[in-house]
Amino acid sequence: MGDTGAVVAIVDDDELVRRALCRLVLSLTYRPVGFSSGEEFLASLGELEPSCAVLDLHMPGLQGLEVLVRVRLRGMNLPVIIITALDQPGMREKCFEAGAAAYLLKPLERSMFSNAIQVAIAG
Repeated sequence: MGDTGAVVAIVDDDELVRRALCRLVLSLTYRPVGFSSGEEFLASLGELEPSCAVLDLHMPGLQGLEVLVRVRLRGMNLPVIIITALDQPGMREKCFEAGAAAYLLKPLERSMFSNAIQVAIAG
């Protein structure tokens, strides 16, 4: 299934969601690393080199789209999957324009989530 060396960063302010996503990523044989905020994730990028990042769109502080933009401004080509429970008109397009690899709606379906990660990591 997954590449056991591939690190998937999970950025979600909701601890229960973050833990559930980490368990799901682990079951797909990737190595999950969880972050409770966009700021915490961005601060880790000097040390952590994830193969893919999963960003919640709606978080306090830096939201998922803002984190994605900052990743791109750093010149990083990190594949980013945006997830959200609240789909807003035009938001999917904004995320793709900013360089998102995928835009998924919560609740996440396992096979769709797995496929999005595989495609993102494969490039």
